[in-house]
Amino acid sequence: MSIIRQWFESLHEALDDLIIRFPNAAGEERSRMQEQWNTLKSLSDDIVESWLQFEDKLAVFRELDQQGEIAQEPELLLGPFQKGQGYFKLHMFVQAADQLEETVRHYPDMLAARLYLAMSRMHLKEWAEAQRHFRLIAALADEPKLQAIAFNALGCIQAVFAHFDQAQQFFRKAIEADPSFADPRRNLECCRKGGGELQLQFGSAELQAMV
Repeated sequence: MSIIRQWFESLHEALDDLIIRFPNAAGEERSRMQEQWNTLKSLSDDIVESWLQFEDKLAVFRELDQQGEIAQEPELLLGPFQKGQGYFKLHMFVQAADQLEETVRHYPDMLAARLYLAMSRMHLKEWAEAQRHFRLIAALADEPKLQAIAFNALGCIQAVFAHFDQAQQFFRKAIEADPSFADPRRNLECCRKGGGELQLQFGSAELQAMV
């Protein structure tokens, strides 16, 4: 930078000298000073043209950088989520949970990813963690289907711990949110009958059909 400044300072000095001396110059001296001015003007035009080309290249780089950021965003969003969905469909719930945890860490508001994560935790019998996610989804979701899946899952968790009254309340909420959802009706009937091993429907098929 110092070399460039020194070079421009020398150009300024040369032009200042012309400006001071030119009004009183005559004959050959005046002609020589006009040639010097033409040389400085030509040099200035070259500098401006080169600088504009340099600015254009800076703009190209900035545009490429912004495109790169946009391109990385879907990859961050869809990569781990799609892998998590794939592992979930293969019933590889440990691997699914790992991928979906990463998705939720980057995108905590992405309820579809949180729903798959909660369902994976439930299949792994990590009831407390699954319950935490399902409660959050039930509170935040605007879509009735998402709410219904969350309420049904919360009912299943209560039923696992033999809290049948609470379980039935959640199953009714699920039916109310989405009357077409069959799993909470079956689970409600299962709780009413009682006795024997519970055959609970977690809602995994409904989840995969929806997202």
